[in-house]
Amino acid sequence: MAQYAVQPGDNPSKIASAFGMTLAQFQQLNPTLVEWGNWKVLFPGQLVNVADDTAAVPAQAAAPANAPGDFAAPPPWMQIAIMEVGVREWAGAADNPRILEYLRSCGISGSLLHDETAWCAAFVNWCVMQSGYQPRGSAKVSDWWNWGRPVAPTYGAICILQPLTVDQASSGHIGFLHAQDANNVWLLSGNSQNQVRISAYPRSKLYTNAPFRWAF
Repeated sequence: MAQYAVQPGDNPSKIASAFGMTLAQFQQLNPTLVEWGNWKVLFPGQLVNVADDTAAVPAQAAAPANAPGDFAAPPPWMQIAIMEVGVREWAGAADNPRILEYLRSCGISGSLLHDETAWCAAFVNWCVMQSGYQPRGSAKVSDWWNWGRPVAPTYGAICILQPLTVDQASSGHIGFLHAQDANNVWLLSGNSQNQVRISAYPRSKLYTNAPFRWAF
């Protein structure tokens, strides 16, 4: 067995293939990387166990002697989302232009382009887009349940709450995972009491099928 330093863009399947391993074999060497039946997010510089086949590793991908054992940098969309905390709907007839930006990122225009339109998914979409990744492009929470890939609970993961309905106004909620405890998930989300904020939601509201999603 050898160790490999995770490189930008790596995922479990890609690493396993590079070392001539099946995903099951890679999991057997790294049992702590799977939680809730889903793979945890891998971060550049993190060391993982692999088959002892150094010929399969590009020279630049070999683990440096001083590589950290675990490095969890905030994902870029979470760094962007944090800067938006405090954005809120404006009272009266005027609309907050920042919220209109969120909605426009989903192609919303016309009579729906105002800050009274449900915008939690639009906020997620805008943050992902601003970070350079391809978002779902939808302001409906129900359209996000199979976007990206499922992961174990990870800081910054997109978190989906039920109920999911086809009606945008009465659908669930979506945001970025900030923290969790035995009873709640704490999300950084938009349209939470009409603003971007960090707040708690009961774990019982988590979507039952892979509620945590990752962009890559």
